[in-house]
Amino acid sequence: MAPKRPSDPIDHLQLELAILARRTERVRVASLDVARSPLDRSGYLLLALLESRGEQTMSQLALAFDLDASTVTRQIAPLERRGFVDRTRSTEDRRATIVAITDAGRKEREHVRQARIEYLTGRLSDWAPDDVATLAELMDRFNQTLATASGADGSALETQQP
Repeated sequence: MAPKRPSDPIDHLQLELAILARRTERVRVASLDVARSPLDRSGYLLLALLESRGEQTMSQLALAFDLDASTVTRQIAPLERRGFVDRTRSTEDRRATIVAITDAGRKEREHVRQARIEYLTGRLSDWAPDDVATLAELMDRFNQTLATASGADGSALETQQP
């Protein structure tokens, strides 16, 4: 028997978000198993942003995800070790570090992206395409709202693929 849904829409939303957080981890792990990839969630998102926007400073990456620079540095390090990104000093501001995605990074991100798409396609096979599109639009809008509220760069991840 399914638990009773809260009658208040915000209360219902917070419950559904908690359930979604648990289940999206399963999606992530399942797609990484299929892809046999070392990319974690932060690495995947950083590569997506770099692919979408091009090279970024560490400060721009931190702003995009509402993180401090030390966290971004820790997340970039394994990507650099695997050859998925390159770090260089800015020629305009020697204090700034520029991060750029490599061809290997593009290839790995696309590989994981395809595994995620395959996984979700299987799970949503009985959904109408318009329902999937509506859910994606609402999730995008919700993510934009949360990003703006937290001070993150709400347009960090454009939804269009390069």
